[in-house]
Amino acid sequence: MSLLLNAFDSKEKNIDLFTSSEIERQPSTWKKVWKKLQNEAGELLTFLNPLRANPELNIALTGAGSSAFIGDTVSSAWVKDFGCPVHAIPTTDLVTHFKSRIATSKPLLLISFARSGNSPESTAAVDKANQYCDEVYHLIITCNPDGALAQMETKDNTHVFLLPPEAEDQSLAMTNSFTSMALAATLIPKIVTDNTASLARQVDLLSEYGEEVINEFSTMLYEAAQTDFNRIIFLGSGPNWGIAKESHLKVQELTNGNVVGKFDSFLGFRHGPKAIINDETLLVYLLSNNEATNRYEKDLIEQVAQHDVDLTTLAITESDCLDSQIDFCLNLAQEGNIREDFWAILCTLPAQIIGLYKCLLLGYSPDNPSPDGTISRVVEGVTIYDNSEPLAQ
Repeated sequence: MSLLLNAFDSKEKNIDLFTSSEIERQPSTWKKVWKKLQNEAGELLTFLNPLRANPELNIALTGAGSSAFIGDTVSSAWVKDFGCPVHAIPTTDLVTHFKSRIATSKPLLLISFARSGNSPESTAAVDKANQYCDEVYHLIITCNPDGALAQMETKDNTHVFLLPPEAEDQSLAMTNSFTSMALAATLIPKIVTDNTASLARQVDLLSEYGEEVINEFSTMLYEAAQTDFNRIIFLGSGPNWGIAKESHLKVQELTNGNVVGKFDSFLGFRHGPKAIINDETLLVYLLSNNEATNRYEKDLIEQVAQHDVDLTTLAITESDCLDSQIDFCLNLAQEGNIREDFWAILCTLPAQIIGLYKCLLLGYSPDNPSPDGTISRVVEGVTIYDNSEPLAQ
């Protein structure tokens, strides 16, 4: 029986759902991702070390939807460990404006993320890179061994890292696939510069935290999901900004758009977007575990608490909560033991769980919350046109 569904007081707890099991098995999958990376480290280093040594290298992280948000989450890890320009650019932009977003005369490492690897934009972005760039290399991180992207392994300029089978979600919404690809993309640049003992400890901490969220805080997240909200806002800084993007989409997808999601950074939220909050808002603070960053975030929390708006607030934190100003606090009560980029991956779980519960409360099936087919597991109906770049002005 699903552990998460134990908190849900309904006959639904007695049925098997892909979504709940896929959320629950993330901590164990993360350990398998790390083990697989260790086994394949030699091949990855052979591919990556010459690129890292190239002073002209540029890196672009790409995907569509949730896969695009992985790039926003992990870009800082690649900047730190490769020391070169790194940009997160969705495939949906590369298909229409490749030459406007990529310096095609510079050596490029295009890192593609995809659950199925069969989205039209995913393969089109790779094809355009090969067509337009003077020198290009591809690192493909995907879940589906039979997908079109995974089949590109045979090309000389391409390396494919295939996630463990458990990472490939069967449900519509990406959960395990998102965090597992994000973890792989966080670890891969670090295996070039870091020691494996240090990285192993981070993966262990991440998995321990994940188990704690699922085992100890599912009831709290169910209570938060039961509150009367029809809009949800996630705020995050640094790597957590990418997680805020993923989180808003997750709840919006799982509730079939009945809950509208928004996202921003803590500092950016003051500059106009804060106007969206009302009495039917759940505002989720994905607090950084970086003390310097955390000061700015707590200032925003204090400001929101002073507004005469009866919204609901939830904080995800590794340090003390401002209890008097927060309705729900998921506090893992550690002292900064986990690095910021690993902490960001952990911060994805609350949105997945809230989305699962809100979906059930609204009467939808989490595995397919869009019964009319408005959205689907793999995007369909996209035509890729030749010569679609804007004409020169």
